[in-house]
Amino acid sequence: MINEEIRPDGSDRQFCRIIWSGRPAVEIIPGPAGGIQEASSFFYIGKHLLSKGVPAPEIFSFEKDTGRLIVEDLGHTRFYEKVVTLLNHKNYTELLEAYRQGIDILCHMQVLGRQDFDTSWCWQEPVYDARLALEKECFYFLNAFLLDYLGFKGPCQGLEHELQGLAAMVDDVAGETYFLHRDFQSRNIMIKNGQMKIIDFQAGRLGPRGYDLAAFLHDPYPNIPWEMRMELFDYYCAKMKELDENFSRQVFELQFHLLSILRLLQALGAYGFLIGTRQKDFFRPFIRPALSSLQQLVDSWHETRCRDLSLCVHQLLAGLG
Repeated sequence: MINEEIRPDGSDRQFCRIIWSGRPAVEIIPGPAGGIQEASSFFYIGKHLLSKGVPAPEIFSFEKDTGRLIVEDLGHTRFYEKVVTLLNHKNYTELLEAYRQGIDILCHMQVLGRQDFDTSWCWQEPVYDARLALEKECFYFLNAFLLDYLGFKGPCQGLEHELQGLAAMVDDVAGETYFLHRDFQSRNIMIKNGQMKIIDFQAGRLGPRGYDLAAFLHDPYPNIPWEMRMELFDYYCAKMKELDENFSRQVFELQFHLLSILRLLQALGAYGFLIGTRQKDFFRPFIRPALSSLQQLVDSWHETRCRDLSLCVHQLLAGLG
């Protein structure tokens, strides 16, 4: 029995609430392009995360031939809604505690999730590296956001060269690989019975630990205060030091700054594609906070390799008024 259709943010999959063996559940029908492979990744990675104690939805059924999934219904409340409510009420103490809980889960997922992880489960690239950063972050921003969506007319040669340089740095700072969710943000965390549960992990792979933290702290959806982001960064470093005695904050700071820039480039590329190609205006209000965070990051970059990117972002923000 179908109770309610669920409208996804950017996915081309179909979701609906059903009753499965007497339990509330969600049926997921794969999208038309690569959907069965994506569903297979959801199944195998989801089972793996659950086996490591990561709070993910229970998977009731998976049909390999069709990609149809039946999973636990996690309800209607995302972490995003909780954060926005706390921000509106200026309840920063509870907000900080909520984010700390999210970071606890993230650290657990990164460290234990890499144990016994089989890259054959990945339906996309198995490892986040410089090549992926160039194609899926830098050129996604340049093509889907600047050129296709905004019709950017400014000079791009210098900007393209800078973006290539940023992507090339990934392999230098990545270090040891961990489990990488790749979209660890407030709309991919559900709240059920007061507990956080992680969704949309099907693009998981191995990669540098700073990427998911960057996605979480610089998330344009709630756009939490910058001072809080830095306090949570400190909390993450302390937590990771407890789990890994070889963790170096100094080394991690460089990785985190670079990956924060790349993550925001990815987000803006996605917004350009989803608004311009898929006509999903829901994402339009989040362009400004993404650009503002990107501006602060590139302007504070201690090297000159972001000069053209900085000028571009300033120009875009000025154009928004």
